[in-house]
Amino acid sequence: MVLSAVLLTTALLLTACAPKKIVNNSSSSSSNNNNKEVEIWVMPNSLEPVTDLEKLIKPFEEETGIKVKITSVDWGAAWSKITTAATSGDVPDVVQLGSTWVSAISGMGALDVISKEAIAEFGGEKAFLPVAWTTTGIENSGKTTAIPWIVDARALFFRTDALRKAGLTANDLGTWDSFKKSLQKLYDEDIFIDDQAIAPLGVSGKNDWNVIHSLAPWIWMAGGDFLAPDRKTCVLDSEEVFNGISYYIDLVRSYYVPIEYLELNTAQVSGNFNSGTCAMYFDGPYEVKTLTRPAAEGGAQGSTTSRNFAVTGYPKGPKGHYTFIGGSSLGIFKQAKNKAGALALIKFLTATKQQVSYAKTSGFLPARQDAFADPFFSNDVHRKVFKEATRYGRTYPPIPSWGLLEPILTRRFGIMWDYVTSGVKYDPEDIKKQLQLAKKEVEAILNQ
Repeated sequence: MVLSAVLLTTALLLTACAPKKIVNNSSSSSSNNNNKEVEIWVMPNSLEPVTDLEKLIKPFEEETGIKVKITSVDWGAAWSKITTAATSGDVPDVVQLGSTWVSAISGMGALDVISKEAIAEFGGEKAFLPVAWTTTGIENSGKTTAIPWIVDARALFFRTDALRKAGLTANDLGTWDSFKKSLQKLYDEDIFIDDQAIAPLGVSGKNDWNVIHSLAPWIWMAGGDFLAPDRKTCVLDSEEVFNGISYYIDLVRSYYVPIEYLELNTAQVSGNFNSGTCAMYFDGPYEVKTLTRPAAEGGAQGSTTSRNFAVTGYPKGPKGHYTFIGGSSLGIFKQAKNKAGALALIKFLTATKQQVSYAKTSGFLPARQDAFADPFFSNDVHRKVFKEATRYGRTYPPIPSWGLLEPILTRRFGIMWDYVTSGVKYDPEDIKKQLQLAKKEVEAILNQ
């Protein structure tokens, strides 16, 4: 799921973006074309999610005469609220769904299928990032039930001044081997900047919402995966998965990461990086916005970190170069009251100009490929890294049961971190046992 975010500035050219013709997306649609209101549920993608979106869609309302009612749903309550709505029939017209949720809600039969004609009006499948499009419906179903809206990718943020003191550059962070050697050098140098000790690396532990997302790239880069192609077999007990997780855990066991960081979540680790207590950490594109936003607006602009940060991709692993890609799509409930208006709103929000504007507000990436040609991305060295990350990014299998698997994985991966923080002698066999238990529990769900 997409988690947390930041802001945006809005202003759009109306005539280029307003929908002129909308093809109904369901032959069984009960849309009322005279209905002049569309209700949308969104998550807090920016600091002021309702106000920011209201500004963005004002031209749409003026052009179409459709009033858009916006409700912000906190991520913590969103899954329960959306599934309850889907089963009760008390639904909005449009709903924001985290990328790993689309297949689950689709599996409930709650979302309208978007027709090929409607998709063509959006610019077609190829108008969107390929990795984002993979999560727009149930895998191999041939049906599209959501349209990509915003994208989350991960990359490595680092302090250029800290690396310089250790005689390092971004080129020294390119592979697993060189990354680890660089961390060792930062550790050996015992670097202080502004009279503050700087730890080599910051990572979060079991108390984070990103537990799975944090481990996934290392699993993939070691050649491992979560599920076999048949989607009935869990492959977490493989040697490749163990090697990827072991590499990541060893970064902490080698003292590159202060042990107390494992009690933190990503937002807290981000705060530590911004305040200058660690030299590197992994995060999404919204961190670029934080570091370039004035302190009066909740940013870290003007800090030592903001003047000395850079971004690069994940270090390449033995079996490839990957990062986790998340994000959100927009779907239409089958029981929506104004399906034609809902489709028109989605077309507006996923048009190029609105994609760029919302990226500026939220800090997330656009889902539309041509939006990256805008100078906001093409002329910014930091955002270019995230554009590249979408090319080698991966996401989880878009199967209906994935939502049930995430709690299992979060629990088992969390127990692995307990082995690191408990003070008991670390035994790699304990990690393997947790992976075997995860496999058993996951397959029980897959084969129900």
